[in-house]
Amino acid sequence: MIYDNFSNLSAYKGFSKGLDKVIEWAETHKVEELPLGRTEIDGSRVFVNVMEADTRPEAGAHYEVHHKYMDLQMDIEGCEDFEVPSSYSQDEKGFDDAADIGFGDGPVGDLGHLGGGKFALFLAGEPHMPTLSNGTCTHVKKAVFKILSNEYYDEV
Repeated sequence: MIYDNFSNLSAYKGFSKGLDKVIEWAETHKVEELPLGRTEIDGSRVFVNVMEADTRPEAGAHYEVHHKYMDLQMDIEGCEDFEVPSSYSQDEKGFDDAADIGFGDGPVGDLGHLGGGKFALFLAGEPHMPTLSNGTCTHVKKAVFKILSNEYYDEV
């Protein structure tokens, strides 16, 4: 996981092909001006989903994991907490390859806070639990950049 201010995103140039596309895009676009829904940056390799959601309590929530895509998440309005586990076990229902998502549980490893220009980049294979309430915000408008990992990037 990378956790930083969006204004520092260019410091991660060269980390991955897809993240480089996000960095280049961010040099000429403003995330807060994006409409709700999907905006393609590099076709299905790199795109951003802008959505609104109510924050939720940790109780009853599950970690999500992606095998092919990284998630770069940031709040445009409001704020939320997120967690990453110290260990993880996949739900017995398995992984949905078509949707590139699986769910599971594990003990809390680290807790972070989004809002105020911060972002979290969750790597492919890294479980994360976003959109958690923190006692401050109950609703967020957020951007989730979906970035295809290098190992799959040239296949698409």
